[in-house]
Amino acid sequence: MPSPRPTLTTGDIELLVRDRSVCAHAGQPRVGLELEWLTLFVDAPDTRVTPADLAPIVAAVTPLPCGGRVTIEPGGQIEISTKPFVDTETAIAALRGDACVLHRALQAAGIVALGRGRDHERAPHRVVDVPRYSAMERFFDADGPEGRTMMCNSASLQINIDADGSPAESWRAAQIVAPLLGQLFSEPTPNRLDLWQAMDDSRTASVGEGEPCDAWARYAFDARVMFIRTDRQHCEPMLDGMTFRDWATDGHPLGWPDETDVYEHLTTLFPPVRPRGWLEIRTIDALPEDRWPEAVTLASTLLSDGAPRRAVLEAGPSLREHDLAEVAACR
Repeated sequence: MPSPRPTLTTGDIELLVRDRSVCAHAGQPRVGLELEWLTLFVDAPDTRVTPADLAPIVAAVTPLPCGGRVTIEPGGQIEISTKPFVDTETAIAALRGDACVLHRALQAAGIVALGRGRDHERAPHRVVDVPRYSAMERFFDADGPEGRTMMCNSASLQINIDADGSPAESWRAAQIVAPLLGQLFSEPTPNRLDLWQAMDDSRTASVGEGEPCDAWARYAFDARVMFIRTDRQHCEPMLDGMTFRDWATDGHPLGWPDETDVYEHLTTLFPPVRPRGWLEIRTIDALPEDRWPEAVTLASTLLSDGAPRRAVLEAGPSLREHDLAEVAACR
């Protein structure tokens, strides 16, 4: 939470951000997965499924057999986050196993989990009442309806993968591949990616080219501050356009950013590829059971150190989504 006086220089903050960028990984690169589902009552599909409905189900299946963690998202979506695994096949098998257990429990309670990127039928309505989401909603609402819709009416597949070999090459390849994966595995427009592209581009645009640590530090400083957490029970949304650089340099009546504020700010940035020591590929829609493993396998193949990634880097911006399968087959 903010300090009454400056405790960090901009140089200190830059070091903290760079430390959370793309890191070289010793040993076998790991893969972790996060998959969300929209939730609907079988007998009342227009009614939101709430945390009160989901909490006993989550409690009953915890711990999941493959170690995944279940969370409830702002609009009642439900998500499984796997542990990191040493290969893609094991990560896929773990998510499948945990999802099977969770879905059976949901079905027994009369709840359907939909692997779909966007809910077009219901008005966006937040059912998770925590300070972060309340402030996030107010921040997004000041710019338009897309942010609230993203929070409450969308679901995604996120692929978390360690840099394999050169962090710079891993980063460059991910910047090329992530938008193409989003196009390949998204619904017809208007879709989930359309929401992101209409939102605050200081936190949703691509981080861009250049050395990953430098690029991520610039991005974090130039992004608008979403909220300032004044205590555990309150986050004050920042609606005046203040960037994190502004806050770090000039302060705010609520105080100056400390280390926890820096790290929380990073969690409010949503570029197509977000570095967190590893790479988060954030562009892919939630998909049904027969499609999401294909997306995971393709992404992992293209980002692993080998002939497909070299082909990605050689093609660069000329690569198109319909080329990805052919490139992945390079040997």
